[in-house]
Amino acid sequence: MILRFIVVVCAVSAFSFAYFPFLGEDTSTIGRKGGVEIEGNTTYFRYYDGTNHQDYILQVNVGLSPHMDISFFVPYSKFYNGDNLEGLNDAGFILKHLLSGGNPRFGYSLQVNIDTGRKGIGYGKSTFNLYLVGEYDYRGTTYNVNLVYIKAEQVEELRDSFGVIVGLFRNFRDVISYGVELNLSIPEDKSIDTPNVHLIVGCVYHLNSHTDISLGLHKTLTYHPSFVDYGALTGVLVAF
Repeated sequence: MILRFIVVVCAVSAFSFAYFPFLGEDTSTIGRKGGVEIEGNTTYFRYYDGTNHQDYILQVNVGLSPHMDISFFVPYSKFYNGDNLEGLNDAGFILKHLLSGGNPRFGYSLQVNIDTGRKGIGYGKSTFNLYLVGEYDYRGTTYNVNLVYIKAEQVEELRDSFGVIVGLFRNFRDVISYGVELNLSIPEDKSIDTPNVHLIVGCVYHLNSHTDISLGLHKTLTYHPSFVDYGALTGVLVAF
Protein backbone atom coordinates (compact mmCIF):
# COMPACT_ATOMS: atom_id res chain seq x y z
CA MET A 1 0.00 0.00 0.00
CA ILE A 2 1.20 3.50 -0.78
CA LEU A 3 2.47 5.30 2.31
CA ARG A 4 0.21 7.92 3.83
CA PHE A 5 0.83 11.41 2.49
CA ILE A 6 -0.23 14.49 4.44
CA VAL A 7 0.96 17.92 3.42
CA VAL A 8 -0.30 20.70 5.60
CA VAL A 9 0.61 23.88 3.78
CA CYS A 10 -0.69 27.12 5.03
CA ALA A 11 -0.44 30.66 6.17
CA VAL A 12 -1.76 32.60 9.10
CA SER A 13 -3.27 36.08 9.34
CA ALA A 14 -4.40 36.17 5.72
CA PHE A 15 -4.58 32.40 5.69
CA SER A 16 -2.80 32.23 2.32
CA PHE A 17 -3.33 28.56 1.48
CA ALA A 18 -4.93 27.33 4.63
CA TYR A 19 -5.45 29.00 7.95
CA PHE A 20 -2.83 26.96 9.78
CA PRO A 21 -3.44 24.87 11.81
CA PHE A 22 -6.64 24.31 9.81
CA LEU A 23 -6.79 22.42 6.51
CA GLY A 24 -9.45 24.48 4.73
CA GLU A 25 -8.88 27.56 2.60
CA ASP A 26 -10.25 31.04 3.26
CA THR A 27 -10.81 34.04 0.97
CA SER A 28 -8.06 36.31 2.32
CA THR A 29 -4.87 37.14 0.45
CA ILE A 30 -1.68 38.97 1.44
CA GLY A 31 -3.38 42.01 -0.07
CA ARG A 32 -0.54 43.68 -1.94
CA LYS A 33 1.74 42.98 -4.88
CA GLY A 34 5.19 41.89 -3.72
CA GLY A 35 4.16 41.11 -0.14
CA VAL A 36 6.02 38.11 1.30
CA GLU A 37 5.28 35.64 4.12
CA ILE A 38 7.65 32.91 5.30
CA GLU A 39 6.32 29.99 7.33
CA GLY A 40 7.75 27.09 9.26
CA ASN A 41 5.18 24.46 10.23
CA THR A 42 5.36 21.07 11.92
CA THR A 43 2.81 18.30 12.29
CA TYR A 44 2.64 15.08 14.30
CA PHE A 45 0.03 12.40 13.53
CA ARG A 46 -0.57 9.09 15.28
CA TYR A 47 -2.56 6.49 13.36
CA TYR A 48 -5.08 3.96 14.63
CA ASP A 49 -2.64 1.15 13.77
CA GLY A 50 -0.08 2.57 16.23
CA THR A 51 2.35 4.08 13.69
CA ASN A 52 3.13 7.79 13.53
CA HIS A 53 4.29 10.42 11.07
CA GLN A 54 5.83 13.89 11.25
CA ASP A 55 6.11 16.70 8.71
CA TYR A 56 8.36 19.76 8.66
CA ILE A 57 7.20 22.27 6.06
CA LEU A 58 8.88 25.41 4.76
CA GLN A 59 6.58 27.67 2.76
CA VAL A 60 6.97 31.05 1.08
CA ASN A 61 3.88 33.08 0.08
CA VAL A 62 4.12 35.98 -2.40
CA GLY A 63 1.42 38.48 -3.35
CA LEU A 64 0.98 38.66 -7.13
CA SER A 65 -1.77 41.27 -6.84
CA PRO A 66 -4.17 42.50 -4.12
CA HIS A 67 -6.43 39.52 -4.93
CA MET A 68 -3.98 36.78 -5.90
CA ASP A 69 -1.13 34.95 -4.11
CA ILE A 70 1.28 32.23 -5.10
CA SER A 71 2.93 29.95 -2.54
CA PHE A 72 5.86 27.53 -2.78
CA PHE A 73 6.27 24.73 -0.24
CA VAL A 74 8.87 22.05 0.57
CA PRO A 75 7.94 19.33 3.12
CA TYR A 76 10.26 16.88 4.86
CA SER A 77 8.54 13.81 6.32
CA LYS A 78 9.35 11.07 8.83
CA PHE A 79 7.36 7.81 9.03
CA TYR A 80 7.70 5.49 12.02
CA ASN A 81 5.99 2.30 10.84
CA GLY A 82 8.72 -0.28 11.33
CA ASP A 83 10.86 1.03 8.46
CA ASN A 84 11.57 4.48 9.98
CA LEU A 85 11.53 6.05 6.52
CA GLU A 86 12.28 9.75 6.16
CA GLY A 87 13.16 12.25 3.46
CA LEU A 88 11.92 14.97 1.16
CA ASN A 89 8.21 14.78 0.38
CA ASP A 90 6.50 16.17 -2.73
CA ALA A 91 7.14 19.92 -3.07
CA GLY A 92 4.81 22.17 -5.02
CA PHE A 93 3.01 25.44 -5.36
CA ILE A 94 -0.41 26.96 -4.69
CA LEU A 95 -2.25 29.66 -6.64
CA LYS A 96 -4.95 31.44 -4.65
CA HIS A 97 -7.45 33.88 -6.15
CA LEU A 98 -10.15 35.98 -4.47
CA LEU A 99 -12.99 36.25 -6.98
CA SER A 100 -15.33 38.56 -5.08
CA GLY A 101 -14.97 40.58 -1.88
CA GLY A 102 -17.56 41.96 0.49
CA ASN A 103 -19.87 39.71 2.46
CA PRO A 104 -20.24 36.92 1.37
CA ARG A 105 -16.88 36.30 -0.35
CA PHE A 106 -15.83 33.66 -2.88
CA GLY A 107 -12.52 32.36 -4.18
CA TYR A 108 -10.53 29.31 -5.17
CA SER A 109 -7.15 27.73 -4.55
CA LEU A 110 -5.27 25.37 -6.87
CA GLN A 111 -2.45 23.28 -5.38
CA VAL A 112 0.02 21.32 -7.53
CA ASN A 113 2.11 18.60 -5.86
CA ILE A 114 5.20 17.86 -7.97
CA ASP A 115 6.81 14.41 -7.89
CA THR A 116 9.98 15.43 -6.03
CA GLY A 117 9.65 13.21 -2.96
CA ARG A 118 11.83 10.30 -1.98
CA LYS A 119 10.62 6.94 -3.28
CA GLY A 120 8.07 5.51 -0.85
CA ILE A 121 7.17 8.89 0.66
CA GLY A 122 5.54 11.04 -2.02
CA TYR A 123 2.77 10.17 -4.45
CA GLY A 124 5.21 9.00 -7.15
CA LYS A 125 3.39 11.16 -9.72
CA SER A 126 2.28 14.77 -9.82
CA THR A 127 -1.21 15.45 -8.39
CA PHE A 128 -3.34 18.51 -7.72
CA ASN A 129 -6.00 19.76 -5.31
CA LEU A 130 -8.75 22.28 -6.08
CA TYR A 131 -10.55 24.22 -3.31
CA LEU A 132 -13.71 26.24 -4.03
CA VAL A 133 -14.28 28.58 -1.08
CA GLY A 134 -17.22 30.53 0.28
CA GLU A 135 -17.17 32.72 3.40
CA TYR A 136 -19.68 34.82 5.34
CA ASP A 137 -19.30 37.05 8.41
CA TYR A 138 -22.16 37.32 10.88
CA ARG A 139 -22.07 38.84 14.38
CA GLY A 140 -18.34 38.40 14.84
CA THR A 141 -18.17 34.84 13.51
CA THR A 142 -16.78 33.83 10.12
CA TYR A 143 -18.60 30.89 8.53
CA ASN A 144 -16.42 29.09 5.98
CA VAL A 145 -17.16 26.29 3.50
CA ASN A 146 -14.69 24.51 1.19
CA LEU A 147 -15.58 22.10 -1.61
CA VAL A 148 -12.47 20.01 -2.28
CA TYR A 149 -11.43 17.94 -5.30
CA ILE A 150 -8.17 15.93 -5.24
CA LYS A 151 -6.91 14.59 -8.56
CA ALA A 152 -4.95 11.40 -7.71
CA GLU A 153 -6.44 8.66 -9.91
CA GLN A 154 -3.25 8.57 -12.02
CA VAL A 155 -1.44 7.07 -9.01
CA GLU A 156 -1.66 3.28 -8.61
CA GLU A 157 -4.13 2.19 -5.89
CA LEU A 158 -5.61 5.70 -5.59
CA ARG A 159 -8.73 7.42 -6.92
CA ASP A 160 -9.89 10.98 -7.31
CA SER A 161 -11.29 12.23 -4.00
CA PHE A 162 -14.01 14.70 -3.03
CA GLY A 163 -14.65 16.38 0.28
CA VAL A 164 -16.26 19.24 2.17
CA ILE A 165 -14.77 21.34 4.96
CA VAL A 166 -16.89 23.52 7.26
CA GLY A 167 -15.28 25.97 9.68
CA LEU A 168 -16.27 28.58 12.27
CA PHE A 169 -13.74 31.25 13.26
CA ARG A 170 -13.62 34.20 15.66
CA ASN A 171 -11.10 36.82 16.84
CA PHE A 172 -10.43 38.02 20.36
CA ARG A 173 -9.27 41.66 20.49
CA ASP A 174 -7.15 41.13 17.37
CA VAL A 175 -4.69 39.18 19.55
CA ILE A 176 -5.97 35.61 19.22
CA SER A 177 -7.86 34.01 16.34
CA TYR A 178 -9.52 30.68 17.12
CA GLY A 179 -11.91 28.24 15.56
CA VAL A 180 -13.11 24.75 14.81
CA GLU A 181 -13.18 22.87 11.52
CA LEU A 182 -15.03 19.71 10.44
CA ASN A 183 -13.66 17.83 7.43
CA LEU A 184 -15.46 15.01 5.57
CA SER A 185 -13.74 13.33 2.62
CA ILE A 186 -13.67 10.18 0.49
CA PRO A 187 -10.28 8.48 1.07
CA GLU A 188 -7.95 8.46 -1.94
CA ASP A 189 -7.08 4.78 -1.33
CA LYS A 190 -9.44 2.66 -3.48
CA SER A 191 -9.46 -0.13 -0.89
CA ILE A 192 -11.03 2.09 1.82
CA ASP A 193 -14.82 2.53 1.79
CA THR A 194 -15.08 4.33 5.15
CA PRO A 195 -15.43 8.14 4.85
CA ASN A 196 -12.76 10.10 6.68
CA VAL A 197 -14.34 12.55 9.13
CA HIS A 198 -12.11 14.56 11.41
CA LEU A 199 -12.21 17.63 13.63
CA ILE A 200 -9.55 20.30 14.16
CA VAL A 201 -9.61 22.91 16.91
CA GLY A 202 -6.94 25.56 16.93
CA CYS A 203 -5.81 29.10 17.57
CA VAL A 204 -3.35 31.68 16.27
CA TYR A 205 -1.58 34.13 18.58
CA HIS A 206 -0.76 37.38 16.78
CA LEU A 207 2.50 38.25 18.52
CA ASN A 208 2.76 41.48 16.55
CA SER A 209 1.72 42.84 13.15
CA HIS A 210 4.34 40.67 11.42
CA THR A 211 4.47 37.44 13.44
CA ASP A 212 1.90 34.72 14.15
CA ILE A 213 2.23 31.55 16.25
CA SER A 214 -0.28 28.74 15.72
CA LEU A 215 -1.38 25.58 17.51
CA GLY A 216 -3.96 22.98 16.57
CA LEU A 217 -5.29 19.59 17.68
CA HIS A 218 -6.64 16.98 15.27
CA LYS A 219 -9.06 14.12 16.10
CA THR A 220 -10.55 11.67 13.62
CA LEU A 221 -14.18 10.70 14.27
CA THR A 222 -14.36 7.63 11.99
CA TYR A 223 -12.28 4.47 12.21
CA HIS A 224 -9.99 2.70 9.80
CA PRO A 225 -6.53 1.31 10.70
CA SER A 226 -4.88 3.63 8.15
CA PHE A 227 -6.63 6.78 9.43
CA VAL A 228 -5.02 9.30 11.77
CA ASP A 229 -6.27 8.85 15.33
CA TYR A 230 -5.03 12.18 16.70
CA GLY A 231 -2.48 14.81 15.87
CA ALA A 232 -0.88 18.13 16.81
CA LEU A 233 0.08 21.01 14.52
CA THR A 234 2.30 24.02 15.29
CA GLY A 235 3.63 26.84 13.16
CA VAL A 236 5.25 30.25 12.94
CA LEU A 237 4.65 32.85 10.21
CA VAL A 238 6.64 36.03 9.59
CA ALA A 239 5.36 38.67 7.14
CA PHE A 240 7.44 41.26 5.30
